[in-house]
Amino acid sequence: MGGLRRGFRETWDRREDQMRRQWPVWVLALALYGFMGLLLLTRVRIPSPLHLLVFTMATAVLAVTSLRIEWGLLALAIILPFARPGITVGDPRVFHISGFNFALIGVMFAYVLRYVADAQFASLGPMARRTRLDGNIFAFSFLVVLSCLWSFNLNAAPRVTMRTALFLKEQVLYLIWFYMLVTLLRKPKDLRQFAIYFAAAGLMASLFGMTTRLTGGAVAITAGTMGQNLEEGAGGRMEGGWLGLGHPNMFAALLLMTMPIWFFGVSHLKHGIRRLVAEVAVINGFLGILFTYSRSAWVGSMLGVGLVGLADRKSLKRIFLFGALFVIAAQTMVLFTTDMNLVEVVVNRIQQLETSTFSARPYIYASAIQVIKAHPLLGVGLGAFAVHAPATPMGWVPSHSHNVYLAYAAEAGIPAAFFFTILVIRLLAMSVRNLRAMGRVPGYGFVALGSCGALVGLVAQTMAVQVFHHRILGFGFYALAAIVVSLDRMIREGQFEELASLEHGASSRRSPWIGS
Repeated sequence: MGGLRRGFRETWDRREDQMRRQWPVWVLALALYGFMGLLLLTRVRIPSPLHLLVFTMATAVLAVTSLRIEWGLLALAIILPFARPGITVGDPRVFHISGFNFALIGVMFAYVLRYVADAQFASLGPMARRTRLDGNIFAFSFLVVLSCLWSFNLNAAPRVTMRTALFLKEQVLYLIWFYMLVTLLRKPKDLRQFAIYFAAAGLMASLFGMTTRLTGGAVAITAGTMGQNLEEGAGGRMEGGWLGLGHPNMFAALLLMTMPIWFFGVSHLKHGIRRLVAEVAVINGFLGILFTYSRSAWVGSMLGVGLVGLADRKSLKRIFLFGALFVIAAQTMVLFTTDMNLVEVVVNRIQQLETSTFSARPYIYASAIQVIKAHPLLGVGLGAFAVHAPATPMGWVPSHSHNVYLAYAAEAGIPAAFFFTILVIRLLAMSVRNLRAMGRVPGYGFVALGSCGALVGLVAQTMAVQVFHHRILGFGFYALAAIVVSLDRMIREGQFEELASLEHGASSRRSPWIGS
């Protein structure tokens, strides 16, 4: 490998920045990769316009990557919420390759080729940067892989085996995604750009979601009954467009990961008209969370934004103003879609906890505990929970445990769940340290504020929702983790010392449209 790398370096070092000059070759190579994916899609299943659109987006990501690797990361952040559709392979039609998977593998391929071939690019840093969480992450990943291998013997049904292989594939891609981000986010400017694009993806997802809610439920708009409106149409919960995520709780988790970053980022916008547009976009984003009717997401968003806002007086003032504007907007929307008052909607949704016995969570958790008792060390395999879970007293078998930590304990074993829990605790502690060090730094403090708020909100929701049951959300979680880890590293390396000493609004390193 060393001789091969030296040979590539000697070839590519003959001209200065030859990779950049030959970008058409990169575009052609990665476009061919994308075209192969479209052909595979056509052979496996006749594609719908949505699938063709998603794979076109993925191919566009590869074209952007051919120009600059960092742009590929930003493009991946943008398409993340929209890239769940893809292709399914195998007889059981369970093993799924999403558009995001396809684009991520292509970006990784381009990155490795560029690193091996371009000595100047390789001199910027290691191929994979070490982090303070490596031991924790690799211990958890090793136990997950071990559990999946054990599951292949435990579960003989081909469909269950394919499903476990699917989740295992996603775990591997989570690692690739995380380490690509922490490696390529080298400077504060890179980190800020990625955080903005990641948050903007959530805003676009919310806009898409709200549009489908309002245009897809004309029957429910005039229904006037809470029961019908919670289940149908524009004010509904179970029907309508959720970006292919299948359930409003998953859509709410996606917004929880992104909305707090943009919420605190708005206060750093310099120009009035841009700030006004951004304020409207943020209100729309939190309306999206409201209309998922996800109670855990409501609690998570209030905890994340509220508690983090206490650390910054400027943000705290804005929270009260935003709250007033949001209530007005939410009241208007609720009257239009459900013919009710906002308070009635919230109270009714909370009262449903009593009539539904906390949405059957105690019964589901009891079922999960039975699975854990039967297979405490290695679990039953990722995605195999429903095969081994006993039925609830109501007679149905839960598809998952509705709790991330119980889910990993049941499917990957107690040791894996322990290491994942420690990982989350360490990320929370790291985000709080980032907040204390960076919360008031002009132009960059919103990254610390938003990532901490997003992590707090997401952790609150994971206590009642198994967000990793929908695998694309795992990429959102690890993107958020990469933001926290990269910010922590940059603080320890002293990259913000000069910025912290500048007067309010005087930073020369801010982007053209973000600044205090």
